[in-house]
Parts: sequence; structure tokens; C-alpha cells
Amino acid sequence: MPSFLDALKSAPQSSRAKINLFLTSFNPNARKIYIFLEGRDDPSFIRVHVSRMADEANLAVTTTVLGRKKDVLDAWKYLEERFPNNPKLMFFVDKDHDDLVGKTEGTKTQQSLFVTSYYSIENFLVSEEAVAVILTDIWGLDSSSGATEVACRNFSKFQQTYRDVFLPWMAWIVATRRLGEKPQNENIGPSILSIAFNYELVLNWNPDISTHLARECKVDNPPPAAAITLAKNELETLPTKVWLRGKQELWCLLFFLSQLEQEIKDDGSLKRIKIRSYINFGNAVEILAPRLACPKELNEYLTARLKAV
Repeated sequence: MPSFLDALKSAPQSSRAKINLFLTSFNPNARKIYIFLEGRDDPSFIRVHVSRMADEANLAVTTTVLGRKKDVLDAWKYLEERFPNNPKLMFFVDKDHDDLVGKTEGTKTQQSLFVTSYYSIENFLVSEEAVAVILTDIWGLDSSSGATEVACRNFSKFQQTYRDVFLPWMAWIVATRRLGEKPQNENIGPSILSIAFNYELVLNWNPDISTHLARECKVDNPPPAAAITLAKNELETLPTKVWLRGKQELWCLLFFLSQLEQEIKDDGSLKRIKIRSYINFGNAVEILAPRLACPKELNEYLTARLKAV
């Protein structure tokens, strides 16, 4: 029997090697579509929706995770030139802040390239619908429960709360990127955030936001106050999901749910509620993506591509 570990170890690691492997096996006439993705969470979201629609068209799906947005864009340009207008090739990237810092490539969906209108795919998973799904599918509440409706309404209000809390942070990131810096925003985890009993969110900067961000994001040339204010004023005119990093919006959803759960525990009289599986920062995308409807823009892109196969 072939060794799983040996096969895993011998699998190509670089994006170039993965593209070369694709080229050796690509059959333009096969009943198969090929999707190219950025990161680890993308298959949980993108592939689940692609597979549902591909199954209806009797098409198999092959997934290649390339690791970075740049790698996907490079593959898109290279393979589009090799196989022009082939609807079986699909490339998916997050918009990120690129459109806000003057970049044009990888900011709009075009041909075989799908680009999120939000910051990233995770932003699609944070909604009142997601709250309802979690309370019914995972917490076991009746879908007709008044409690579910109340939780959804409260989450809608909570979204304005976290918009206000995260706005200065994202303005700092955008202003920093406009200077040509590459802030390592991923260095800051959810422990920076705390939530009070009244659903008030707090970001725990040490000693202040600018110093903390420059230190943790490894930025030697932080933006001046005027540049941050300009970015903040621009972001205030845009929907939250356009500029709030998707992973950080997921934090907000999970903190909201944790506070709901704490209310139940503190009350003590609702022991009949048994949470079936716990949703956390590591598995939120995997749990939510298959339970939520395909976003309209993704559905339109997939429908157009598959119709042309």
C-alpha cells in the first residue's frame, strides 16, 4: 500500500511546481473544472459552493491552493495566456485593501478571475443569517424561537459597535500601506480584543494604538496623524465589510456568541440548551460556509463560467 506520508512529503510545495503539475494533467476536454485559491480557509468556502454547482452540471472539481494572492494572480495571467477564455479555469482572490491603496490588479472580477467585493471571503460569513444558523444548527434552538430573532436584531446593532472600534485600526493599516510599508497585521491575534457584559468591545492597546501597531506589525516608518485621519475619513464613507479584515470580523461574531453563551451559563436555568459543537477561531469558516447561501456575486460568477463549459 502506498504511504500517505510519503505522498504528502513528495507533493509540490511551491506555486510554480503546483502549476507545472497542473499542466502535466490538464485535459481541456475532460468533464472537470480547475480552481486556484489563495489560502487554507479558501477551500472550505469557495470549493463548497463551486462543488454544489459543478455537481449539477456533472463536473468534477480539482483544487490547487497556491498560498498567496500574488501567486494566484501570476497563475491567472500565465494560464489565461496559455488557455485563453477557457471556462474550466477559475481563479479566486480576496480584494484586501488593495483598491484603497491605489492598486488596480486583483481588485475587480474579470473573465476567469473572481475578486471579492468585500475585504475577504470571511466577511461573507458574518451576518444575522450566520447567527441564526449557529443558534439553530449548533445550539439546537427552534428556528421559530423568539430568542433567535432577538439575537439577530442585537447582532445587527453590535455590527455598528465593532465598526466604530476597528475603524482607527484599519485606517492606520491603510495609511501605512500607502507609504509603501507592508504591515504584518496577522501578528495581532484575537487576544487584543475583549467584550464586556453589555456587549461593549475594547481593543487593548499597549500603551496606545499607534505604538502597539507599529511594534507588532513591524513597521519602522509609521504614518503621520494627518495620513491616518485622511484614511479614516475615507473608510467612514464605505461599508464595513469593504475595509474590515475578514478574520477580524469573524472575531467579532465569535465574541458576540461567547457573550450569549455566558449569559446562558450565568442564568443557570437553561440547562436544556446543549451546544452540539463549539465554533472557534480555527474552525469558523469550515462550520459556517456549508450552512450559508452562496453569496450573490459568487453565484453570478459561477453561473456564467459553468454555463460556458
